Amino acid sequence: MAETTVYRTKPSNETSTKGQTAFYRNVILPSKALKEKQKLPLNQIKNTAAAYEKQTTLRKEDTEKFRSSLERQLSIDMLRHGYHNSFRELCAILAWQKEDRERLGAEHPLHRRPLLDAESDKLRYLCQYLNKAEEAERRSQFSNMYHNYLELASYFLKSDDRWLSDYFYEKSLTVAQTHSQFDPQLAAEAYLNVGLAYERRSDLVKALNSFIKYYQLSEDNEHLKTDASIQLTRLYMKLAQRRTDNQSLQYVNKAYEASIQTGDKKVENETSYKLGQAFLEHGDVDSALKYLHKYYDYCQEVNNDEGFGQASEALAICYQKKSNIEKSTEYLTKYLQKVSDKEGDMQYARACSALGFIHITLSQYDSAIQSLSKAYSISLANSHADLDRNRVLFGIAHGMKLRPAFNDHVDRMHTKELLQWKCTRHESFITKPKP
Repeated sequence: MAETTVYRTKPSNETSTKGQTAFYRNVILPSKALKEKQKLPLNQIKNTAAAYEKQTTLRKEDTEKFRSSLERQLSIDMLRHGYHNSFRELCAILAWQKEDRERLGAEHPLHRRPLLDAESDKLRYLCQYLNKAEEAERRSQFSNMYHNYLELASYFLKSDDRWLSDYFYEKSLTVAQTHSQFDPQLAAEAYLNVGLAYERRSDLVKALNSFIKYYQLSEDNEHLKTDASIQLTRLYMKLAQRRTDNQSLQYVNKAYEASIQTGDKKVENETSYKLGQAFLEHGDVDSALKYLHKYYDYCQEVNNDEGFGQASEALAICYQKKSNIEKSTEYLTKYLQKVSDKEGDMQYARACSALGFIHITLSQYDSAIQSLSKAYSISLANSHADLDRNRVLFGIAHGMKLRPAFNDHVDRMHTKELLQWKCTRHESFITKPKP
């Protein structure tokens, strides 16, 4: 019996591999359908291809911008254009800031602000003007170099980066000092800026040295000379406020000498008043009278009631120290007469207070109470800073008026009347008790 050959049919794709079938069904077929569905018209394809061909090829430096930080990009641009000094200075500034923060510690307020390399606008501005300054130096345009550093200093002062602002003010001063042919007016301005920077850091001695240089370079410029004298006057007064010894008086004296050079009578006479007060504090009454009289006459001339009052009080104190009570009362009375048409005004209250104080020293208690009552009432109505002082003086005047009667009762051992008075506070207590 012949053998029969059995042929088996090849398995279909449906049963070959389940994974392939699923992939074909879920991936291949949908993508083909999507392509057919989203097939673009021939004209649109041609236009897209033409637009692609027109695109410029990106250079290495262009691609670098998308891969590097802004600091690296700006550094590469500096080196590519040959600004090697600017690059070194930029690196030094960034390193300096980081080292300074590490030195100050994590608790310092500076740590709350971002680093310079994280502030893109400031970093770009810094690099731009560093490059300009280097370019100006190459061309020996030192005035332009100075102005570029000055621009950076002003920019960072406005943004409250004072450490960087001070750095560039000192750089601009270095430019002015290095080149002998530099404009003296710009050099004077450089010393002024550095002096103000020192003053902001409360280093008043260094600030003073810079202002003195500013004054010396301003001799031929009337406007700058006036400003330099004003700066010196102001700084000498600041220095005087920090001292309590004889050096304080020396600083005020120098401030007065500088104020004379300003040509401003207001500044000069106000400093004259401060010098008079300083002499008074140091016990030199005669010298104090000289400068206080000058301020007194000036205030009369310009009709400055507030200044007139200050001068009158100071002169009254001087004459009181010289035991000339008549003169002391005379100046205070003039002050009160000058402001008598301003009842209810604080100047009037101040005049009443000063006059009441003098009346207390003269044992004229009724007049003192009358004057101090007005001063206290006006201060109370206006909630003025002198309220507590006037309240105390008013109480002292009443107490001094009661003292003779009180002492008399104590001497006579009339404790019953004293206790009764403590409870009632009758004015009849002032009358002397019967023997």
